[in-house]
Amino acid sequence: MSDSTQPYGPNTAAIRAFLVRFAGLGTHDRAAVVAQYAARVNARGYHAAESALATAIERSGREPLQQALSGPLLQLVRRADVPQTTEPTEENALDGLDPVAEPALAALLALLVRDLLDDAQMEQLYGAFSGAIGLSDLPR
Repeated sequence: MSDSTQPYGPNTAAIRAFLVRFAGLGTHDRAAVVAQYAARVNARGYHAAESALATAIERSGREPLQQALSGPLLQLVRRADVPQTTEPTEENALDGLDPVAEPALAALLALLVRDLLDDAQMEQLYGAFSGAIGLSDLPR
């Protein structure tokens, strides 16, 4: 499915570019992303896009690639001011993570299957980042 040069499948270039740009986002940009995400996450269109995302990941067999994204994402969203003294559990999984973690995960997963989602679904899932990291600025 993927070789060592394409660790995130056919959309590796876009994912890498997103991660680099995301790493450089300042506090203001991150807060804007979180606010945008909060405004859209409970909309009907968002939930439909989320369902399409899950289906696309499953049907394309990209679950292992999805798992490969977790390491780089965690490095970028783990808060330095929170000690990592306890083993992560389902209850405390989000403790110690920047609030931008959830919208970043949605954006990364959408990029993972960008070739399988339509424009409206991509807008729903990636839209919180549109002001900070334009989708059109990422490699296709």
